[in-house]
Amino acid sequence: MDFMKLFGTVIAVLFYPGSSSKINGQRICRRGTERPCYKVSYIQESRRRLTFEDARQACRSDGGDLLSIETESEQRLMERFIEQLQAGDGDFWIGLRRSPQRYRPGSTSPGCPSQYYWLDGSKAKFRNWHWDEPSCGFEMCVVLHYQPSAPPDEEGHFLFQWNDDNCNSKNNYVCKYPEEKVQVFTEEGDKAHAGTTCT
Repeated sequence: MDFMKLFGTVIAVLFYPGSSSKINGQRICRRGTERPCYKVSYIQESRRRLTFEDARQACRSDGGDLLSIETESEQRLMERFIEQLQAGDGDFWIGLRRSPQRYRPGSTSPGCPSQYYWLDGSKAKFRNWHWDEPSCGFEMCVVLHYQPSAPPDEEGHFLFQWNDDNCNSKNNYVCKYPEEKVQVFTEEGDKAHAGTTCT
């Protein structure tokens, strides 16, 4: 995606007159300043939504990456943020995808869910898959399912559960901005020690 197209998409997300909430496209931090911070991007017009890679690039150009959900409490926090948008139907990309090295078309082996990794390469410890997901066909990227107008399925409501999706599908997305690793040097003898700080 060229820079001007990406810039236009970001502007459309931030200033689209149909935006349903002040938090759409705004960076939100826990208790105002605590990291990690998040940005929920809901794009009302479905044809303007982004593919997985384009969403990832939009997050990275802003200093973040697609959302990694590490705990149940973080999952619930994302649910609250998305509910505050009062958005219409439209799934949200998260930064979980199946490792292409382990991809086998049509594989439905019990090991399939373990083939999913966060974009930073770490293995997903917390999971929130819908009961019949991941399907592990040609769908290698993951969305947070958000179709509030859909009726509940036979196992309950599918809302906010994870679903594998075709990476070229167009969806909304959530960015995450982790603690920033800034080199802070202290001298102890001849050794320098790096620390972490939030900015």
